[in-house]
Amino acid sequence: MRSLSTSLLALALLGASAEAQIFQFTIEQSASSYTWSGTTSLGPLNGNPSNSFQVTGTAGLILGGGGNPVGSGTWQEADMLVTPNLSGVVPNPLPLLPPLATVDVTNMRFSITSDPFSVDSMGNFSTSSVLEVISGTLTVTPLVGGQTVTDLTGTLGPASPTSGTVTRNGSDLDFVSPMNTFFDFTDPTSGISATITLVGTTTAHYTCATPANYCPVTPNSAGSGAVIATSGSSFMSDNNFALSASGAPANKPGIFFVGPNQVSLPLGDGIRCVGGAIKRLGILISNGSGVFNQALDFNNLPSGTVIIPGVEQNFQCWFRDVAAGGAGFNLSDATNAVFCP
Repeated sequence: MRSLSTSLLALALLGASAEAQIFQFTIEQSASSYTWSGTTSLGPLNGNPSNSFQVTGTAGLILGGGGNPVGSGTWQEADMLVTPNLSGVVPNPLPLLPPLATVDVTNMRFSITSDPFSVDSMGNFSTSSVLEVISGTLTVTPLVGGQTVTDLTGTLGPASPTSGTVTRNGSDLDFVSPMNTFFDFTDPTSGISATITLVGTTTAHYTCATPANYCPVTPNSAGSGAVIATSGSSFMSDNNFALSASGAPANKPGIFFVGPNQVSLPLGDGIRCVGGAIKRLGILISNGSGVFNQALDFNNLPSGTVIIPGVEQNFQCWFRDVAAGGAGFNLSDATNAVFCP
């Protein structure tokens, strides 16, 4: 018969640290409106028919805890699509004559990156950010000469002061950031140079997901199998997240363990569905109803256990089950969680 410590070694518990992950906020198009203005080497650039647009897509943020609930952040890997396309004309100073040039920017997507910033207790932050065009086409049609088409990919704006808020609304994180920036371009054929200034606000939301179970349930000596469940909040700042596993044999030792990966490997009389850098959360004894309970104190995790906001975590319960014969131990199903700050 295997000892408890020998059986636990079968989990192949490994040590490693997790890396911060990006929260992909969904941009609210109707609340993310901008205006643009432009000047060129030939004169002012006037919108045709307007100087307004919206953005849609995603805004990527690395977020840290220690605040209310966010204590720090970095804006990066945004993918923001300009809609509709930008179109303008350089008016002819002579009345009734055609414009000196038309300028069209089509299918433009841009990204925003920022310096790391701190977030105060009210959710306010200030930082410096840079706009980069990640796709888009510039078409210049001068009054005299042929039309030219230029790929704007890689065009950078200058570092610009940026502020905003990251706040919690129920299970959502809300991100609001006004922006005032510009980028320059030069048409290589006509020699027309221009500056386009963008002024507006990006509003985006991230919903902190509810943990979801996966992995087959395998029968044990107590019945059809042990099922894992969670309670409390997925916000680490609430610090009330808890695990339970019901349907296990009564009054038996077991553990919950956590890892970053989902796998499917036979182990004992069950299936191990958590892999990667696995960490044990401490030895427990099931109660008289065959239930294991484990509260997770994010401020006092077991040695070597690191849980970072935005990094996927998977939990499973291992327990002794000599009465079932076989290997003498089994597992519950598993659950997946991504924690918010």
